[in-house]
Amino acid sequence: MNILFLNDSSLLNIGLVSGFSPMDDIRLVPVHQPGWEDRLNNLLRTWKPKFALAEGVSISTVAQKLFPLLRRYSIPLVYWAIDDPPDWRRMSRPLGRGASLVLTPAKECLSLYQRERIRALYFHFACNPSFHQPTEPSYKYSCDLLLVANYYTSYPQRKIGIETVLSPLKSEPYDLKVFGNEHWLTNTDHYTLAPKVYQGYLPYDQLPCAYSSAKIVLGLNSVIDSPTMMSMRTFEALGCRAFYLTHWTPAVENLFKNHVHLVWSRHPDETLELVRFYLNRADLREKIARQGQEEVYHKHTYQHRVQSVYKHLQKL
Repeated sequence: MNILFLNDSSLLNIGLVSGFSPMDDIRLVPVHQPGWEDRLNNLLRTWKPKFALAEGVSISTVAQKLFPLLRRYSIPLVYWAIDDPPDWRRMSRPLGRGASLVLTPAKECLSLYQRERIRALYFHFACNPSFHQPTEPSYKYSCDLLLVANYYTSYPQRKIGIETVLSPLKSEPYDLKVFGNEHWLTNTDHYTLAPKVYQGYLPYDQLPCAYSSAKIVLGLNSVIDSPTMMSMRTFEALGCRAFYLTHWTPAVENLFKNHVHLVWSRHPDETLELVRFYLNRADLREKIARQGQEEVYHKHTYQHRVQSVYKHLQKL
């Protein structure tokens, strides 16, 4: 099957691509790069993909040019709405109207798409076992507590996770490292980190090494009231066999077991208690991390995800 990806993000070229067969011909034309129209036009003249796939908001600024081009060559668009549900009205609904199929990690959005007569299927994030796996630890990333996440002001619910998981640890005598965008240093919320805590932006190819080097990996979610939607980092961290501490959400509880696959906190004080306890119990951290990895390898790889929708993709 010929498949065209309209972005070259790590989510696609390291994550989703691993779910397809080696026999599938997958090519990438990032529509956010200058000259994409000519490159796509030239490719479609000689190569006929079964469908084109875009994720998130990557096509928002070019949709007016992209949709006519795909229609000219009769190429169906599959839109992976990775920012559902908060961006459903602003992004997913208008882009979904131009797509043949929408994939969403938020089950509660399926009824919204149905109401708009947009064909949609449940399709969550996952891990790629050939990439999301333990590596040799590195002194560069060695620490007690590690958070790899960007600071966003556009998702208010994310602040709850920050206040639950990260804020209570800032004043404690732990070796804490935070990687992400520079908004951790300058943001309209006036939320600050100590210079020694903020470590800059982490290249995605270093993610397994970073997760393998920290005693506790912290997690944040931008959505706290969805039965399914959660950060993609949950699956990736568990795949790397990290001991993962995040804040409670219905989605985390619905997909994983507390103190079995990972650990969640409901309150800043609980976060401190969990960190104090588990930093002194390497045996339990290792046990839970291994069970978490087994769980995502057994149920939450991109091969599982693609297999769940493959027959629908073939019919496009």
